[in-house]
Amino acid sequence: MVNYNEEVKKLDSFIPGESNKFWKPKAGQYKVKALTELEEAKPYEEPGKEPKPQMKIKMIVADNKESFDWTFSRGVSPASTYGQLCKLAVTLGGQLKDKEFLVVVTSDNKKNTYTIVNKQ
Repeated sequence: MVNYNEEVKKLDSFIPGESNKFWKPKAGQYKVKALTELEEAKPYEEPGKEPKPQMKIKMIVADNKESFDWTFSRGVSPASTYGQLCKLAVTLGGQLKDKEFLVVVTSDNKKNTYTIVNKQ
């Protein structure tokens, strides 16, 4: 059942000009440009389970003129998307904003796996 009070709060917090599109890539290789640094996102919640911390970054994919939010779990391993992006930020002088990199997406038709590649 929809909690209408919560939904109205979400709608009221919408900021015109901000991205409300989420990146849902298919398998392939994508050149992306980060528009923000990593930041915390709303935790992923499943009924009866502990909420899972999420991260997000706003970005532009290839030559697309629209920005997208990419959300993913706040992984604990260096191989996680979060871990790879943190290592990339260190390599790029401590920031991701305005940096370009490649995201290689592989899929087993159930779950995507991401490999972050430094373009520089």
